[in-house]
Amino acid sequence: MDTTTLTLQHSKAQITLECPKSLCANVSLDAIRKFPPFAQWLAALDAQTQQAKPDKQVAVSKITIQSIDEFRSGKIGFLKFSALATHQAEQKQVPGIVFLRGGSVAMLVILRTRPVSQKVPSHQDPSYVLLTEQPRIAAPDFGMIELPAGMLDDATGEFSGAAAREIQEETGLTIKPDELIDLTPHTNTTQPGLFPSVGACDERIHFYACEKQVSEQELSKLQGKLGGLRAEGEMITLRLVRMCDLWSETSDMKALTALYLWDRHRK
Repeated sequence: MDTTTLTLQHSKAQITLECPKSLCANVSLDAIRKFPPFAQWLAALDAQTQQAKPDKQVAVSKITIQSIDEFRSGKIGFLKFSALATHQAEQKQVPGIVFLRGGSVAMLVILRTRPVSQKVPSHQDPSYVLLTEQPRIAAPDFGMIELPAGMLDDATGEFSGAAAREIQEETGLTIKPDELIDLTPHTNTTQPGLFPSVGACDERIHFYACEKQVSEQELSKLQGKLGGLRAEGEMITLRLVRMCDLWSETSDMKALTALYLWDRHRK
């Protein structure tokens, strides 16, 4: 077992980081420490350690790496570990299995063939929403219909640029970052975004919307168009659904959340 000690920057709490030699043969402890989602998780843990009230304090004393998945580029993509976490007031361990993948973005792309004279709620809006259809083995669903979405792939934490890139990659539409409307509630200032599965995963989703005027011809060209980085296994087909029907056309949580946030934004 390879071992090192981490010291959190502000709270100065110390954590033992250990990794089986079989896993660290190709990925060093230093590379794990610098993996952006892990570094961001440690920073958030540091902030919690400083801010939490005494009766809420949880001390993480050890982190054991359990699995490492790398992208084709050689970069770490996903990291799973077990944290030895103890509720200080009650001196009891709390669940500490963590799957790290980092932040992500989801985009509600609204396509209109004519200007809208007044604001209407999403369940009455006949405009189209651009969706992606692709295999999702975790579901498993070989034709999952969902909002365009993607992972943050750098350490900057800059969401709007990542959202614009994902729209370009998945749909072929060019959208400038300043054209995106931020729908994300900023209730958590240290980690902006909404957590879809916080019981074991760090993923937080930042939601954006974009409205575009298109012609009927442009609209028809998008339906069924192939998209995504197919060389990297992204087998994406574009789908168009009227916004008023979106709630019944997909089981994608991101889509339904985006509809709610859009209605809140329009009020």
